[in-house]
Amino acid sequence: MIATIAYLLAVVLCASRGVLEYLIGKDAAYLIQVGGIVGLLVWYISPTAIAAYFRDEGRLSFGFLVGMLFSTGLSIVATLALTGEFGPSYLFVFIFTLFIYFYAISNYQRRFVQPRVAYAGLVLIALIEAGVALAQQQNVFPIDLPGATYGFDNLRAPSLTGSYLHYPLFVAIAASLCGVDYLVRRNVLSGLACAVLSFAIFSALSRSGMLIILGTFGLAFVQAPIQFITRNAKLIVATVFATMAIMIFGVAVSSQNDSVVNVGTERMMGATDLQSDGNDGRTEAWEKAKSLVLPVNVIAGTYFGLVTNSAPEPVKQEFGVVESSVLQQILNIGLMGAIFYYGVLISVTKLASSASRISLCMWAALFQTLFYQSIEVIPFVFILMTLPVFDYVGGPRPDST
Repeated sequence: MIATIAYLLAVVLCASRGVLEYLIGKDAAYLIQVGGIVGLLVWYISPTAIAAYFRDEGRLSFGFLVGMLFSTGLSIVATLALTGEFGPSYLFVFIFTLFIYFYAISNYQRRFVQPRVAYAGLVLIALIEAGVALAQQQNVFPIDLPGATYGFDNLRAPSLTGSYLHYPLFVAIAASLCGVDYLVRRNVLSGLACAVLSFAIFSALSRSGMLIILGTFGLAFVQAPIQFITRNAKLIVATVFATMAIMIFGVAVSSQNDSVVNVGTERMMGATDLQSDGNDGRTEAWEKAKSLVLPVNVIAGTYFGLVTNSAPEPVKQEFGVVESSVLQQILNIGLMGAIFYYGVLISVTKLASSASRISLCMWAALFQTLFYQSIEVIPFVFILMTLPVFDYVGGPRPDST
């Protein structure tokens, strides 16, 4: 139980940087957030368990890991040679990602986190996160937390994470986890939690969050279309009618105000329109990324830590951000490095059993990164990489000692 509590405390740190930032400033809050997560979880990383996994089951994963480390080192050298600088903060994100990956492998081998307790805790934290964001949207939360963006009638509130970009990703993955729990266990409370969290994502106008949730259910449908329809007929009918009602109501009030229903409906309906509000800037960023690509980027990145939101403001002004995790990785660590990096992320799906269907959440979250720049977001990386701890299927592994 201590290991489970430690994990949930790490989740709290993952989701509450905005509070720390309000109290002590952004830089100090970031250090406490990441340092606290590492301090809570480092005791549960087992070199013996990691070695056993790579030796017995994860040989391909180990190859991806080695390739990623080599590509990272090569790209740092290439970036220094061509530009004379590189971004150490981006290297820190890589190290943190690997740390969480080793933690997930250690839990896969030893099962020290109690999955159902951890699941209940995560859902509670996500609901609190959503509740605070909704209160901020209505201007009834007593503290003006940092990280909001205006122009949408203050609908893009950051909640407790300190950024309107981080909050929807965290909550969307929690919502998708609730969704697969409902699909597998027919847990009504999980279904209700998924609906509430999904509404919070809709109200935050987050296309990336919507894509994670819709992607999870879409993949569940693709896996077994007939079974999905027959087992979830009532859910499908309710979802269709609810969506139609929201869209009709949104169109009806479109000329009257900029309510969450109106603006959210417009963003959802314009999600595939590359010229719609939000997407136009994203496509411009993609064009900027294409202009930066050099032939050497096939082998090594030449902008390590320079094309990223974690770069200093003058560097971002010079190189920009590319609004796509895939394009970002190609520029930072090269095409081969990006393949190795995504190989490591995809290998996390092997740490969850097929019966739990948690891998659907992972695949949906990874698919979202093709279009949105989220792989450097600490809450996203943390929750994505630790999703296997919620796998309640099976007990301790035979090689756990």
